[in-house]
Amino acid sequence: MKKKTLREWIIEYRKDKEVMSEFIVYKTIREQNEQGQSDEIRYIRTQDKALNRSMKLIEAKYCYRKENAIDKKDINEYLLIALYEIFEKADIKRSPAEIINWARDKMNFVVIEHIRTQYDIEIVSENKIVNNTDNKDKVNISDLQVYHEWLKGQDTNIYKKFLEFVGGLENILSDSQFEIYTYIKSNKTQQEIAEKMNVSQQYISKTWNSALKRIKAEYLAFRTYKIMVKTNTYQTIKTFVKYTESILEHIVDDEAMLFNYVLNFLNENIEEDITIKSAHENKKDINTTVIDALFDYMSEKDAKWFIERWKGDKKVKTQRDKQRFVRIVNKSFVQYLIKSKEALKEMSEHIVEKGEEHYGKIIELIS
Repeated sequence: MKKKTLREWIIEYRKDKEVMSEFIVYKTIREQNEQGQSDEIRYIRTQDKALNRSMKLIEAKYCYRKENAIDKKDINEYLLIALYEIFEKADIKRSPAEIINWARDKMNFVVIEHIRTQYDIEIVSENKIVNNTDNKDKVNISDLQVYHEWLKGQDTNIYKKFLEFVGGLENILSDSQFEIYTYIKSNKTQQEIAEKMNVSQQYISKTWNSALKRIKAEYLAFRTYKIMVKTNTYQTIKTFVKYTESILEHIVDDEAMLFNYVLNFLNENIEEDITIKSAHENKKDINTTVIDALFDYMSEKDAKWFIERWKGDKKVKTQRDKQRFVRIVNKSFVQYLIKSKEALKEMSEHIVEKGEEHYGKIIELIS
């Protein structure tokens, strides 16, 4: 049987998002961590050989350096993010060869951007990575503050229910993550923790960031699942996206034709006035309403352009503007649906692990 091209996979994905689970394959291997313990790690590969070669080159480039090596698990996460961006943003009007070349460049760009922001290092060239040392002290001082600032924005009651649901943070963090979390809660600096654990300060910083990211992701999944149980936001958006995609596929091939329908849909689902400022402040992934979901997954650049036209400050006159308006809305809602499905999968696994005897308590926590 002839292998599908990346372009064909992307076309299928845009009709059915579940295609991604078939396109991505996993390879499980055992690796030794810094503490000498053996971890079982799942690394992604795909059904496309050319993309797999690019992934291996990226891993070789950044994971196997003598200095400033990047954790392979992190690179794997960045590659996964890149794949979703490729499938969402590729121009399927281009040839298969053009798409695969663009995808390689896109994958490299996404990985480099995440390395720069997550590792606090600068990629000078393909062969040189250097530490950014200017902010090291600030990172040490603000570790606990970062966690507390994030907690301030959360609903205390829901967060307590989340902790009860997962059985404490020790059940969602690795042993080393939870140990570092405990030390940071006792106001120790990264350097003090590194000396106590006999590891590098960079390892502490990276592990703490991973722990905080894990807590936020798990809490977001819990909160999203809880809201999905209590509201019809997910189903409303899912129906909207399915309808618009069906219209474009079977009736018209021009997003601009859907402008009035999309505009009416948003106006019917708005519950309060939205300003540019409030839209940017709403980055806590609340997702309680259709409009919350829309702005949680919209870039700052798109939000500014979009709100001015949605609120009538600027007119949408041209076909190109109408097309952009519709694309921004659909892109945000598709990202919301992807994250919601991940939350459903994550919470379902937690529920199954707890067993039937705990279902009553689970229902109480998520309702």
